Amino acid sequence: MNSKSKTFKIALYIRVSTEEQAENPEGSIRNQEDRLRSAIEYKNRHGNFGNIVGVFTDPGISAKNMKRPKLQELLKAIRAKEVDLVMVTELSRLSRSTRDFIQMWDLMRDNGCSFTSLREDFDTTNAAGEMVLFQLMNLAQFERRQTSERVIANLAARSARGLYNGGAIPVGFKTIPDKPGYLAVDEPMAEVVQECFKAFLKEGCLSHAAKWLNEQGFTLRKQNQGGGRFKRVGHFTVDNLQGILRLKAYNGIKEYTFKNEKKEVKAVWPAIIDDVTFARVNKLLDDNKSRLKPFKKGKFPYLLSGLMFCKCCGSHMPGKSATGNAGKVGYYEHSWATKRDSTLSKKMFRCEPHRIPSKKLEPLVWEKVASFVTEPKFIKDVLLKVKNQHEINPHQKDRERLKAKISGVNSQIDALSERLSELPKNISAQPIYKQMEKLQLVNESYEAELVKLDQGGKTSFDKIVGFDTFETFARHYKQLILKDSEFIQRKDLVKKFVKKVEVGTDSVKIYFIVDQDHYNQELALNRAGSPQLGKSPILLKREGSHTLTFGAPDWT
Repeated sequence: MNSKSKTFKIALYIRVSTEEQAENPEGSIRNQEDRLRSAIEYKNRHGNFGNIVGVFTDPGISAKNMKRPKLQELLKAIRAKEVDLVMVTELSRLSRSTRDFIQMWDLMRDNGCSFTSLREDFDTTNAAGEMVLFQLMNLAQFERRQTSERVIANLAARSARGLYNGGAIPVGFKTIPDKPGYLAVDEPMAEVVQECFKAFLKEGCLSHAAKWLNEQGFTLRKQNQGGGRFKRVGHFTVDNLQGILRLKAYNGIKEYTFKNEKKEVKAVWPAIIDDVTFARVNKLLDDNKSRLKPFKKGKFPYLLSGLMFCKCCGSHMPGKSATGNAGKVGYYEHSWATKRDSTLSKKMFRCEPHRIPSKKLEPLVWEKVASFVTEPKFIKDVLLKVKNQHEINPHQKDRERLKAKISGVNSQIDALSERLSELPKNISAQPIYKQMEKLQLVNESYEAELVKLDQGGKTSFDKIVGFDTFETFARHYKQLILKDSEFIQRKDLVKKFVKKVEVGTDSVKIYFIVDQDHYNQELALNRAGSPQLGKSPILLKREGSHTLTFGAPDWT
């Protein structure tokens, strides 16, 4: 059909990059839509040009690929013949990749959809217009690559000159507003850094030095300047103290990586720590590291390594051991909190039960796992309970899971946006932009799963293993359970049937794996002659699980 006699169903596509959105949250979006509407009004005054059937806006997203939610909606509308003309203010708004644009243009052409760009002013209804279109796309892609190369080269050149290129500013330094790339000494915090080096040389080990610093009242500012994903804990720990002692920025050295090669140059900021002190401290750190005990095969065994979690706080509880009058004793505890509090005189963290004796917990869990694998009635009851739960609302669990993930990602994006607004103009925001783009892509994948679920996609119930499949798989391991198998075999066997174990003061909850894909993969590996238990653990994706809760003994 001749475009002049056709009344178009028009879709407006609008996009701004994260940088443009940060500089002007509404201006660019509103400006693009106003220009497109004005162009359509002008054409309609001179004939029956067409009507707008949809406006598709992707704010704060790069055009480097097609992973944009509103762009995908637009392509879906084109396939459904709901749109037969796409209008943009300029070609780069739709795409900066020739490959992506060819894919989109083929889709448009196959579905009788035309394309118009105000800035380039070309007509796609003839071969010449199409040729011009691809030439412009090549130029747009060339411009994007050239810009990327210039940015990388510029950052490398700045680093080679010893300049600060953005990111979290080390404790003891601060930015100079009128001198981008230069750092000044933050005197109060620089004194704290100097005390860190003195304390370590005096105490001889990280834990003692961190504890001494905390007892003397030395603290770290919790808020990072210039970036950083997490706030500091405020007090000294083994990890953050080691980070300070290892950082060459305090010695007046700028470290950077160029073409996968680590380089060092003299920094433009003054050193806080002299060469002799820095060398002595790092030599002592290296010596301490080399004195660590070598790994021994006879270390204390833990049946539930990697599976243990606290019911109260959700933290992972790895295996630990202590030696007392009765010999070596194994237990599971909140190791991260214990490590964090080890340098404090007054403990800040106390979650009960803080420590679980392995000799009390492991037999209980093994007994339930043995029943799960060897007793048909047990597994049938489990699968029946799962079925009943899902029949009440088959989509609820999956929907809640996806919404919780989306909410979590949105919270991270909001935090980055807030940090972006507080960022000084002389600090590069590129790391924040990149992280926001990654989070946006993650969110899109979750939203796509939600849409698929609402359109009748598979639910968790569809992925639950059938009794016959489970029995076929469990048959391989019943004999290992019934006889006195070796510990390493028991440990690997537990991981084949249990997703995690949660322990509280009065209960133990076991999450048994009931995922169809998990057991199908395991059966396939068995048929292919996979390694036996205890020789080579295989990591598999575990989705569906069912919990079994029972009372806990006295953990003391």
